[in-house]
Amino acid sequence: MKIELKSITKEDEAFLYEIYASTRNQEIDSWGWSAEQKALFLEMQWRTQQVSYNQQFQEANHFIIVVGEQYVGRLLTEELTDYHHLIDISILPSYQGKGIGTLLITQLLQKAREGNKPVILQVFHTNPARNLYERLGFQVSSADEIYLKMRWQ
Repeated sequence: MKIELKSITKEDEAFLYEIYASTRNQEIDSWGWSAEQKALFLEMQWRTQQVSYNQQFQEANHFIIVVGEQYVGRLLTEELTDYHHLIDISILPSYQGKGIGTLLITQLLQKAREGNKPVILQVFHTNPARNLYERLGFQVSSADEIYLKMRWQ
């Protein structure tokens, strides 16, 4: 399986929304909302996330994850002086569990190892990706009611 990273362009906006919505659908389906309510909420939340990412992570690398010719996810990372930051990795549900995330995160860890830097990330307590992060050697460095902050050294 050939996995590539493509820089994000304005034309990728619809796919980026699709990725975002796919990460929230299961949660939102349990709320009993109409399709219209779900669509409005997801659109609002997605736009808010985009503004937040652009403000907080101005130097971030934004990529579409491509397998073959198929867009399958997004990757946002930031390399700072003291550490690498895995800001967001999201993969369409039909491509999860196929080693794509593991490969990309392992590559990030290798780059960090070469620069003798840690990698940090933040994840919802309930996000199943937490298991992947722990398997790759990330450890919880702090927690609040919603998020775990994790660090790989």
